[in-house]
Amino acid sequence: MQWEPVVMTGIGVLACNGMGREAFWDAIKAGRSGIGRVERFDVSALPCQIAGELRDFRPEDFMKKSIVKHWHRHVHQAVAASRLAVQDAALASAGYRPERIAVAVGTSVGNPDEAWEGYVEAYKSGGFKKVSKFASSAFSGHSATVHVGIDIGIRGPAITIASGCATGLDVLAWGCHQIRMGRADVAVVGATESPIFLASFVSACSLGILSKRNDEPEKAMRPFDRYRDGIVLSEGACTVVLERADYARARGARILAEVSGNGSASEGGNPLILEKEGTALARAIQAAMSEAGTLPQDIDHIQAHGVSLETYDRCETNAFKRVLGAHAYRAPVSAVKSMIGQSYAAGGLFGVTAATMALHEGVVPPTINLDDPDPECDLDFVPKQARKNDIHVALAVAVSFGGTHSATVLKRVA
Repeated sequence: MQWEPVVMTGIGVLACNGMGREAFWDAIKAGRSGIGRVERFDVSALPCQIAGELRDFRPEDFMKKSIVKHWHRHVHQAVAASRLAVQDAALASAGYRPERIAVAVGTSVGNPDEAWEGYVEAYKSGGFKKVSKFASSAFSGHSATVHVGIDIGIRGPAITIASGCATGLDVLAWGCHQIRMGRADVAVVGATESPIFLASFVSACSLGILSKRNDEPEKAMRPFDRYRDGIVLSEGACTVVLERADYARARGARILAEVSGNGSASEGGNPLILEKEGTALARAIQAAMSEAGTLPQDIDHIQAHGVSLETYDRCETNAFKRVLGAHAYRAPVSAVKSMIGQSYAAGGLFGVTAATMALHEGVVPPTINLDDPDPECDLDFVPKQARKNDIHVALAVAVSFGGTHSATVLKRVA
């Protein structure tokens, strides 16, 4: 089936090392980490005391105080990132009908902890009438999608997706599908996560997956390094504006990249332990490349999941080799999580943003903290320093807890 290409015309980013597409990209190119000691609550009794917090984010700068008061932080982030994306795409002046704009926002954790405690305390002090009437809907996983749609004035298809760390790439795929099937002309798709709360930290500590490098926060995330010791949680949001290519060109939009292929696959195995061989991830990559009409030798750059866990890192390395063969050793691989930590649902779109800007500027971002590579992760992971490179096609992947994986192929547009 032939369809009109889908292109990316705007990106909005809220990350711990930069807010806004350009600020984020400048930090990524420079290898600047946003990880630091947790300031939001007392972590002195926890083995991990560091995270990627949005220290400069003020929700009031982006939305009404009524929304800030009644909705969770992950909703604040989603609305803010979507506003930035719409501004970046100059979408407000494009003349699209609201009924022809689709919206999707994904999240896997949200941020219910503080809100629950507040509602319980209100009930204890004055009964159920003291509890906000917004309480029930505030806990809906769909609330971020709803408020982004309301804020922008969208009346087209809407959905919320929760597929763990694959969420960001999955909302991107959904948006492309809506446009390709003729259901929308534009899609505003994003992912948001705010896991910096006590219950989230405690549960991650119980799994033993958090880094204990509390004295050197910026060096804690070490994907593909022999001496990695776990992940660092981070918060953030990223939203992308997708458009039909012919419509984008007709209005004179700046085109950042073409989203040419998407794929996903699952392991159906152990929910806690990934298959090291990478066979399911390889299927997701193959599906994305097939949809894009891309051959292994076409891939000029890979944006890895790179979450700083041994099994995950080796799963990715093996999957790249399975699909690309010998070319896997020639395609430079970067991991932006080395700088921003693990933001679950939002992480995939941070990777897509980095890959898109790499296409746009011909710069491969670095993987920082890669001092002593894992012998089983023997690809070119671009250690420590960004690198000039002519990039026409990029691959971004997401590897999720529970064995659900996704991949996206991006192409440079002349």
